[in-house]
Amino acid sequence: MRLEEAYQRQLHHWRATLDSGATRIGWKIGLNAPAIQEKLGLERSVVGHLTTATLLGADGSHSLAGTQDPKVEAEIAIVMGANGEIAGLAPALEVVDIDPSLDDAGEIVAGNVFHRAVAIGSTSEITSGDGIEAELSLSGGTDQSADAGAFDLHEIVALVDETLRSAGESLDAGDRIIAGSLTAPAAVAAGDRVRLHLGAIGKLEIAFS
Repeated sequence: MRLEEAYQRQLHHWRATLDSGATRIGWKIGLNAPAIQEKLGLERSVVGHLTTATLLGADGSHSLAGTQDPKVEAEIAIVMGANGEIAGLAPALEVVDIDPSLDDAGEIVAGNVFHRAVAIGSTSEITSGDGIEAELSLSGGTDQSADAGAFDLHEIVALVDETLRSAGESLDAGDRIIAGSLTAPAAVAAGDRVRLHLGAIGKLEIAFS
């Protein structure tokens, strides 16, 4: 499936979700690992959508019932201000459910890039991840760390803006963009608890059942 068609299918589902009562949150960067892009024949990351339909509640818990290959990704959420400026950053954890049978980038984009759920913390006034270390810890698993300044956040904003414009949509003030996995996606199971610490940006936790 061509990416142009894939984005139209994805956005059709997004509009239907909003019409059903969900609220717009923003967007997500997906397939940002170079090895994955090479495998799928992509030249850059792709974009998915976020709404309150998959936003985790204040208790930070999520059921993995019905998943195939659930993983959690440590991310920075970019909070958009006026005129395309970055107004702040927040910690974010995305839950994805990988379907190993999908090897077509268009099908993956049309299905919202394996998205299952998202948790986003409070917004800080910080606008850059430079000098901040991301620390992801998983109960019973291996801790990971990464440079929170590894991604060019302005480049990510430009990519999302361009992608949406080409699909007939827009990046708006107040939108949040989760900017792609900072660490390797961590496999999770019922009973696990995942914690993300992003220094001065903030921290976040999810418990899985």
